[in-house]
Amino acid sequence: MSDDDQLFGARLYAELRKLSGYDLITGIMDYKAIQQLKAADREGTVKLFRGSSFEVTQLLRTAEPEEAARYFVTKATEAKQDSNDLLAAISLMISSL
Repeated sequence: MSDDDQLFGARLYAELRKLSGYDLITGIMDYKAIQQLKAADREGTVKLFRGSSFEVTQLLRTAEPEEAARYFVTKATEAKQDSNDLLAAISLMISSL
C-alpha cells in the first residue's frame, strides 16, 4: 500500500513512530486509541484529538500527517526540555540552601 492509499491516522502513527519511537505515542494514547488512530481517516483523526488546542485541530485538518507528526515531536521535545530545565533549577536551589 502506498502512502497515498494509507489512511491519514495510519500515516500519522507511522511518522510518530519513525520520529520518536513508541514513547511519545504511548504517553498520549492508550492501546484502544492507537488502534483507532491507525484506522482513522483525517476527520476521524481530528475527532480523536478533539480535546486539543485550536492550533492542533487546524494542523490536523490542513497539514499532511508527516508535518503534524513533526509538530507533535517538536512540542514534546520542548516540553521535556522545559521540564528538565525546571528540575535542574530546583536541584540547584536546593543544593544552595
